[in-house]
Amino acid sequence: MKDELWMRTWNDGHPRFSDDLHRGIVWLLTPFRRLGEWIALPSAPGQDSFFARAAARRVQRRRKAG
Repeated sequence: MKDELWMRTWNDGHPRFSDDLHRGIVWLLTPFRRLGEWIALPSAPGQDSFFARAAARRVQRRRKAG
């Protein structure tokens, strides 16, 4: 009987629990997403990002030195 009551309570409250959990995760991730948008340098569509170009230059320098 206790199992049945527990399952009914769980089923009744599960949507609210899931919504609260989702809101909490979004609340935690929002500052990190904003920080990433602030740090990321804009690039035109179809072009390499700043970091990809910087990494390619570093690889070229290593090949020339080595």
